[in-house]
Amino acid sequence: MGFGEIFKAISDPVRREILMLLKSGSMSAGDISNKFDMTAATVSYHLSQLKRAGLLAESRVKNFIYYEINPEVTKELAKWISQFSPDDGDPVGQPILNLADPDVLGAFLLEKGIVRDGEEYTARYCGGGVSCTVCFVSAAGGEYILKQGLERLKVAETWLCDPNRMDAEQQANRIYHELVPDCAPQVYGYDPDNYIYWREAVPDSWRMWKSDLLAGKLDFAAADKVIRAMLKIHSECARRDDVRERFADKNIFYYLRVSPYIEFILKKYPELEEYARPLIRALMDSSITLVHGDFSPKNIMTDGNGVSILDFEVAHYGHPAFDLAFFSNHFILKAIKNRQWAPSYMNMLDCMIGTYFSGVDYMDKAELESVYVKVLMLLMIARVDGKSPVEYLTDEADKDLVRRCARAVISDGTGSFERAAGIIKKMIRSDHHD
Repeated sequence: MGFGEIFKAISDPVRREILMLLKSGSMSAGDISNKFDMTAATVSYHLSQLKRAGLLAESRVKNFIYYEINPEVTKELAKWISQFSPDDGDPVGQPILNLADPDVLGAFLLEKGIVRDGEEYTARYCGGGVSCTVCFVSAAGGEYILKQGLERLKVAETWLCDPNRMDAEQQANRIYHELVPDCAPQVYGYDPDNYIYWREAVPDSWRMWKSDLLAGKLDFAAADKVIRAMLKIHSECARRDDVRERFADKNIFYYLRVSPYIEFILKKYPELEEYARPLIRALMDSSITLVHGDFSPKNIMTDGNGVSILDFEVAHYGHPAFDLAFFSNHFILKAIKNRQWAPSYMNMLDCMIGTYFSGVDYMDKAELESVYVKVLMLLMIARVDGKSPVEYLTDEADKDLVRRCARAVISDGTGSFERAAGIIKKMIRSDHHD
């Protein structure tokens, strides 16, 4: 097998993790699968790709298949790579910068001209995210956000993803700024060698919309701006071949959304396989428009007048139902968390979904609505039982209500948002009165 096939195989972080597992010796397919929070079929696919590239050898013992590293191929690969090493034995190229190190950050700011030599600036690392190192910088030239993608996400479970998703993020950010300039920040630059991009910072006085919503501050004007921005992006990008070509790769979407959210819960609830598999195919096979992939109140800032949509690292050209479902989910979860404001959360959601569908002209509305509603039910379960459960639902009774609401809509079989929302509202009211 040629080196091209080998490099393609090991470009995937999960496959690199499999090779690391096999460094100490052979393992059965089942034992390898148990090391990952994804379906056995998905792990089997990765093993087949490594075997196809010649990196793994396979043997069968009774009813079990064992895998081990093929030393002949890895030796040839190492020999080929070694020809690019300097005579003194030093490795070629520079290690990836660690933006989490303040000294490295300072040198990077100087190198990229974000600050001048001797110029004073302030820097503050931003917490809360699991997939990136994020830093706010205030300098004479302005205020900036720097983001560096991480290969290993900051969660308890092993969760790997290609850090080059930062390139897709910065390009999606540029498209948002182009089409809805009042609702997205400007991008200033990207360093592809270190997976770092920097953009205009949202003013420090602006608030995370999620915080306002959890505090019961429901700004319907902000909600209208947000949903109209989503509609404009979906409508405009459905007609742009350049966007389709640039964001055709759905690998990041799979590793950050489909696998940890939907496939993860199928291991716990295998009875949902028949319901979920057609939806996974719709999400992975459709190429309809630019999908944000993380359209959430936590990624939207507001000052009471304007809004700013952020965090585009899961952007891909796919099915817009995912954005609608991912976004809507947060309002239902907050309605369950804060029962006293549940009617207001659901009313806001009704208004936004009504506004969105009244403007849909880029695809069949009925098909979009059906996929949206069904994906929404899976995401509701995923945010209590998936790899990334929502942090503010801590009461087991609340989590159980989320599951029961989703199950009730799934059992009903509806693809209508109005009917699904009606079922959920009724269950929330009933539970509140008990």
